[in-house]
Amino acid sequence: MTGPVSEARRRAVIDALRRGTVPAAGLDLLAVGLDRFAEAMDGDLATVTRGGAAFHAVRGEYGSGKTFFARWLTERAKRAGLATAEVQISETETPLHRLETVYRRLTERLATATHRPSALRPVIDSWLYTLEEEVLDAGDVDGGPALAAAVDGLMEQRLATVARTTPAFAAALRGYRVAR
Repeated sequence: MTGPVSEARRRAVIDALRRGTVPAAGLDLLAVGLDRFAEAMDGDLATVTRGGAAFHAVRGEYGSGKTFFARWLTERAKRAGLATAEVQISETETPLHRLETVYRRLTERLATATHRPSALRPVIDSWLYTLEEEVLDAGDVDGGPALAAAVDGLMEQRLATVARTTPAFAAALRGYRVAR
């Protein structure tokens, strides 16, 4: 941690601790003993940033620091420009065997460094905006129907792999773009 910590940040952390909860942000101020995981987790985050995947299961007794670790990792992921979602699996609210419920909770709780949950719409809008910017930067079109057609073509190119494995998701993105 470099530099002074703002009063607002200190207050948010202290208030969460007074409530007996893990602070939603500022965990780097409290993290002790996680340095041994930082390099491996940052490597996984870099892999994900490049389009890869990583998975780790964290288990432990009540109060052992699972939530703290997950939120610490979430802060690191957001700083790396990734979207995150925290879902607590429980028999009543989010049972693991009801994948549609788990998926719904994930989309409801999706967040980025700049968007609080539910950030699914801003994430998709940002992706579509990036496609438009790429087309405009290429300099082949100026706007209007030609821009829309070029963006559609680029979107189809990017969705080709997704459409092979999850065609419904690709169709939903196409439908969202048309409705937008």
